Amino acid sequence: MKAPKLHLFPLALLLAWGFSSIGCGMQRYAVDPDPKKQFEHAKSLEAQSPVNALEEYMKIAKEYGSGDAKTAEETKKFREIAGDALTRATKFGYDTIDPKRLDNSALSGVARTELESLQFEVGDKALLAARDLVYQYGDTQASIKANEARYGDGESLPLKVALERRIDSRNSHIYNYKIIDSMIKITGSNPYFSYWFALLCIAGIAKGVTLPLTLKSFKSQREMQKIQPIIKGLQEKYKDDKPALNQEMMKAYKEHNINPLAGCFPMLIQLPFFIWVYTSIRYYEFHFGHGYFFWIHPSIGGHFKGILAGNLSEFDLILTLLYALSNIITMRMTPSPDPAAAQQQKQMSVMMTLMMLYMFLIYKWSSAFTLYWIMTNTIGAWQSWVYIYKPKRMEEAAAAASGGVIDVKANPATATNSGKGSVPPTNTARKPVNRNRKKR
Repeated sequence: MKAPKLHLFPLALLLAWGFSSIGCGMQRYAVDPDPKKQFEHAKSLEAQSPVNALEEYMKIAKEYGSGDAKTAEETKKFREIAGDALTRATKFGYDTIDPKRLDNSALSGVARTELESLQFEVGDKALLAARDLVYQYGDTQASIKANEARYGDGESLPLKVALERRIDSRNSHIYNYKIIDSMIKITGSNPYFSYWFALLCIAGIAKGVTLPLTLKSFKSQREMQKIQPIIKGLQEKYKDDKPALNQEMMKAYKEHNINPLAGCFPMLIQLPFFIWVYTSIRYYEFHFGHGYFFWIHPSIGGHFKGILAGNLSEFDLILTLLYALSNIITMRMTPSPDPAAAQQQKQMSVMMTLMMLYMFLIYKWSSAFTLYWIMTNTIGAWQSWVYIYKPKRMEEAAAAASGGVIDVKANPATATNSGKGSVPPTNTARKPVNRNRKKR
């Protein structure tokens, strides 16, 4: 029986992760039929630590939502308790981020900064609770009651919508928010165009600003590919002497003016910029509720809450799966220096995509954020094609046309004893002999 191929390893991990996730989702908790003590404990934490109070409410919801019920009636009871816990978490978060608390003139300096930071954290956690309440426990009496239009600052709104309005009002004073808002207003705030087009512009600007760094990374990767025959020769020669191998490899890199870490630095430098874009979209997230994109429309997604989005502020499963596909394609188009690294890169592309897919599914990120990453990946794949694959194919075609195709396996380049040179590949084809040429 043949040994399984290396590329099956990610599939095995995927299956293990899937079974593990299913197991966690099916875990049953032994809970007290009366949650009074748990609710009292969560209530006592509200004044001491608002964040811990929210986490305690969500813990109650998790345990009772998966409570070890013996009957259908008990299952329904536990779901009602879970819905009640999420409602309390959402309501507490809504009250905590009340803008009137920041209008208190007694607050200034560090105290005001700390309160603003607390409101950000509490608001985000309360929003998670509100989404779970709507998507997972929408049939409970607690959710139905929370959906009644009796909240809001000067208007009657459901609890989740009122919470979103307060978070949006808080975010509207942030500079990042104002940039996206201006971009959408320039195109007339058209629900069928302005919102997704603004995301496309942001993705294009992000990739355009970081293009010089990306090109440096591509150049470094191509140079690494060119000297792989030399590196392989060194690895074969010094396979039993790791210190000497590392020393000779560094000499080879230096001789060919290659920094082996040059491909990593540009990505690290880009990271703060990508974080800025991410936070900007999250700040403006609720306004994307006015935007649509192909099937993302109330007439379609509105009938499949939690699966298909009715607008760009909601989670959409199809868009999330498209993101996963675009992520795998983009990562696989990133050049690797040798076949072993290429195989490892394929595995990493699958694992990284699974991790991101898990985050998208757990946190139910908005379609706007998912769409932005799909656009970013698409532009990144196009850059790889234009600056890596297309030039490489042109070089190969030119070499083939001139008869200069090199068989690396037949003529492996090896390092000299000093490690400062290599045996250049030779062309084994013989030139035709002209027998009619006269001897001199």
